[in-house]
Amino acid sequence: MNAAMGFRHTSIVIAIDDAGNARRALDYGLELAETLRLPVRLVHVARPAAFRSADVQRIDLNEVSSDGAPHVPEFELAVDLLERAMARAEGRKLEAEPVLLGGEPADGLLRYLEDCDRPMLVMGRRGQSRIQELLLGSVSDQVIRHARCPVIVIS
Repeated sequence: MNAAMGFRHTSIVIAIDDAGNARRALDYGLELAETLRLPVRLVHVARPAAFRSADVQRIDLNEVSSDGAPHVPEFELAVDLLERAMARAEGRKLEAEPVLLGGEPADGLLRYLEDCDRPMLVMGRRGQSRIQELLLGSVSDQVIRHARCPVIVIS
């Protein structure tokens, strides 16, 4: 096996949220997926209060408006973010899958990445102040420290 073969990725995972540099990360991730001809997984992590469990939940955006969907602001925001990201991916004719996770953002992303086969993650830096970052840490810092795959952080 060629040594470079071990570095092939099977998908680009793009973390989607409504803060910081997420929009720039989405653009970069979609462009990267287009260049590398890889499918995209658009992932949003919502706090547990929006869900019955913190397990990985995959959603079908065509069925979200059904009565079974929770009417919780965090869930509705997540669906809106994923719908907009899906439209941008489809505009580039990329194979894309929306993924909705429950839990704390860093933990949810790391758990999801563990279940993926050779992903590459693209995410935006939230843009907290230096003091907030020192006291609370940042999602991107936690993911960089613990991910077992390449991580590109857009700031």
